[in-house]
Amino acid sequence: MDEACKVVLITGSSRGIGAAIAEVFAKQGALLSITGRNKDKLSEVAKKCKENGSKQVLETIADLTKEEDMNKLMEETIKTFGKLDVLVNNAAMLHVASVEDYTGESFDKILSVNLKAPIYLTKIAKPHLVLTKGNIVNMSSIVTTRTFEGYFMYGITKSGINYFTKTTAARTIRYFLKIDNFCKMYIYIGYRTDSERRCFYIPHAFYFAGFAKDGIRCNAICPGLIATDIYLNFMPKEIVETALTAEASLLNGKVATVEDVANMAVFLASEKAAMVTGECIVIDGGRFITKINE
Repeated sequence: MDEACKVVLITGSSRGIGAAIAEVFAKQGALLSITGRNKDKLSEVAKKCKENGSKQVLETIADLTKEEDMNKLMEETIKTFGKLDVLVNNAAMLHVASVEDYTGESFDKILSVNLKAPIYLTKIAKPHLVLTKGNIVNMSSIVTTRTFEGYFMYGITKSGINYFTKTTAARTIRYFLKIDNFCKMYIYIGYRTDSERRCFYIPHAFYFAGFAKDGIRCNAICPGLIATDIYLNFMPKEIVETALTAEASLLNGKVATVEDVANMAVFLASEKAAMVTGECIVIDGGRFITKINE
């Protein structure tokens, strides 16, 4: 597929990683549907994308905690471009708190943005991605591989993203109930093959259809600590700078950048990654491996 013909929808694209992903896709000539909550910042990103080579950029203000807003986002994207090739589930929020500080309200909010929204957007995007044999790039985090004090709610949602990525990418599996001669009930898991048809099925079987059978790829990116505004909302600048220094990779003496993550997203969405699906790729310059060996 010609990269310049792709229609790419990117959530959380008014700043940080999302904005960088939009700009790198723009350099490929992609048509963009970008969304965020800050109209002025979103317009700035749209302007940069057009300057970088995108012929058309759709801007949509949306609250990803509301299904009606997500429906509008998808409808406007298809109405404007007529198709969808790539969905980048990038939008997320960070909430730093200890278990003692936990509240149901704060967890519900981070769960809605970080996990429920990507799942719902994937659901409504699938019919369009089937037509283009498109793909999905989910934004996860290094917190799924390491523990960070105060990040347990954020880590739970990002671990959910990893599991969601793998299950959506998986081959089709059939789950059904099997009853033996003693009428005991078991869960049986089998693949949809010719030999499987010899198995006995009861009427109330249910299915999980992986996206691979429809030609849709799904991958996740797990960035390490990156210098973005999201941390400055919770920590003084001095602490952020100290953390960035401590997390610097031995590979090149720095942490990864938003451009590093954006380049990976564009690669995963390209035909060069045609045989890559179900992967959760860490981008931290080997820092995670270093931590294991310390």
